[in-house]
Amino acid sequence: MKNAAIYARFSSDKQTEDSIEAQLRACREYAAAHGLLVVGVYADEGISGKGSKTAQRRQYQHLLRDAERGAFDIILIHKYDRIARNLGEHVNLETRLEGYGVQLIAAAQDFGNTNEAKIMRALMWSLSEYYIDNLAAETRKGLLETALRAEHTGGVPYFGVDVVDKKYVRNEIEAAYVQKMFDAAQSGQGFRALIEEMEAAGITGKRGKPIKYPQIYEILRNEKYTGVYLYSPTEAKKRTDRRTKPDAVRIEGALPVIITKQQFMEVQKIMEQRKHTGRKAGYLCSGLVYCRCGAKMHGMTSKRKGHEYQYFTCSKHCGAPVVRMEDVDAAATRYLKQLLSEENQLIIAAALRQYQAGAGSRMTEFKQAVKKRIREKQAQYDALMSNMAGGTLPAEVLTDMGRRMQEIKAEIATLEQAQPPKDFTAETVQGWLQSLRNAPDQAAVRLLIERIDVLPAAENADDKEKTALNIQSTLKTVLRNIGCGSRI
Repeated sequence: MKNAAIYARFSSDKQTEDSIEAQLRACREYAAAHGLLVVGVYADEGISGKGSKTAQRRQYQHLLRDAERGAFDIILIHKYDRIARNLGEHVNLETRLEGYGVQLIAAAQDFGNTNEAKIMRALMWSLSEYYIDNLAAETRKGLLETALRAEHTGGVPYFGVDVVDKKYVRNEIEAAYVQKMFDAAQSGQGFRALIEEMEAAGITGKRGKPIKYPQIYEILRNEKYTGVYLYSPTEAKKRTDRRTKPDAVRIEGALPVIITKQQFMEVQKIMEQRKHTGRKAGYLCSGLVYCRCGAKMHGMTSKRKGHEYQYFTCSKHCGAPVVRMEDVDAAATRYLKQLLSEENQLIIAAALRQYQAGAGSRMTEFKQAVKKRIREKQAQYDALMSNMAGGTLPAEVLTDMGRRMQEIKAEIATLEQAQPPKDFTAETVQGWLQSLRNAPDQAAVRLLIERIDVLPAAENADDKEKTALNIQSTLKTVLRNIGCGSRI
């Protein structure tokens, strides 16, 4: 009589079909019918069958070690997909078991030992891999459909919003602190005082942990705060790509707008400048110019016969001609003057006034959210007070409760003094735009120009002397949020 071991597995708590008990029963019935002595049972629960997960299956690894030392002659499983769902893993496992002199038999898929049986086994292995890959594809397809509706696809929502019926809704208190973070970054105030304020008010991240510098940095880099819905079907390998999501589903205006496009872009420029502090720069449009091949162009300076020449050259050296820096700077200056014309400024100011007409409702929503949080904190305080009144708790517990009550009182006091973020007036913004138009400097260029593309030669055939450029502005996106983008 040959000795046999049974291996069973199911992948999640929700799985009911072919559960551990059913698999064990089928394998024992097969062993009894074929005169096999079961000498061991190995079972993994809640573990995936993908090949990359086999190292996490402790009982599976134990099974292989026992097979290597000759503890049994046969491994019984219910179906082939219980041992693996990857064709390569099946082939490697069979080769390994053959070296140990151990046979693998699937009780519900026993095709015998003929050549035809080998073909059927290989077919079952392939179908196992197809099933899990197809399931993953179907899952991604379902998530993509959810994303196209700008709905929550799972996981923890980002700080500043909540999820109600799969839709993102603004969390007024958190949103106010997000605004404070961007204001602090824009004004260069630092974040120490803000971190202390959030800690005093009991404000934490969505996972309940305190918000520190790393979390603030990620918040300041998150474009979703401008109302852009972003969803990537697969996770990017590079950290920067995971943040910017270059291949993501992108839907403008689908999320609650907490930060204006204008302020977000300005903060990004500030952060980039800090990141590259000490690097040689000084070119008006440095970092904004793109070659006709799509690569960035770098600023260069050369000296010939006592003269200094500045130009942009392709970073990938694709063979495209260099572009004179003075041509790019002149085009950027002309573009800003046209973009910030008096007519456009009047349109912007009118839209801002219309936006400010809704300030009362935004203030009401903020106050309601603060009152709700104060009621929650007060309820916590009253509950602690009631427990202390019983008089039956140990002294150390009473001390801890008293300390917590003091903390809650401080949090309530902070909430009572909370102020909503301030909106800029139409007149302030109009004056700011006029000053940028009168003297466009590097800050103005980086704030209002998103990129400058050098057009291919074919698009510049009419004028060989000048460089043809396509300039894209961040301001047009900003204006869409206040309702006048179509008129600019």
